[in-house]
Amino acid sequence: MNKFLRHPATNAVGLCVFSAFYAVMFLGFSDKITGAAGNAVGTFWRGWESFLIAGGHRITAVVLIVITLAVLALLLIKHKPYDEYHTAILIKCLSVSVILTLLAIGVFFFLVLLDPTAFLSKFMLFTTINWSTVILADLVYLLLCRRK
Repeated sequence: MNKFLRHPATNAVGLCVFSAFYAVMFLGFSDKITGAAGNAVGTFWRGWESFLIAGGHRITAVVLIVITLAVLALLLIKHKPYDEYHTAILIKCLSVSVILTLLAIGVFFFLVLLDPTAFLSKFMLFTTINWSTVILADLVYLLLCRRK
């Protein structure tokens, strides 16, 4: 696993595939999010639904795509293999991302069990958190590696 993660190209390909999938989901199916907010229980969920209906998922996707492109630019600048120290940092950053994703899955499941209405809004929030943690963990890793 360490030999595989030592190459910045592995990181770039994984990030591109992950971001391309979510970009297609957010932008490709953006016309499917319609309706009126108000079915969800709670002010936060009504606000989140309103944000999504108003096209906020497109804004979110564009912001996360821009961050992905910034990460890719940093990966292209450092194109030689990482040493063991930097690979260990990458594994820690990816571990944090996995832990946050698993925590988000648990919270998502709990929220759906508490109130099954506004399922799409809850799923979009989970997806936004998941995509954000993966990209930001990668960005933190690259910024840490540039400092060393």
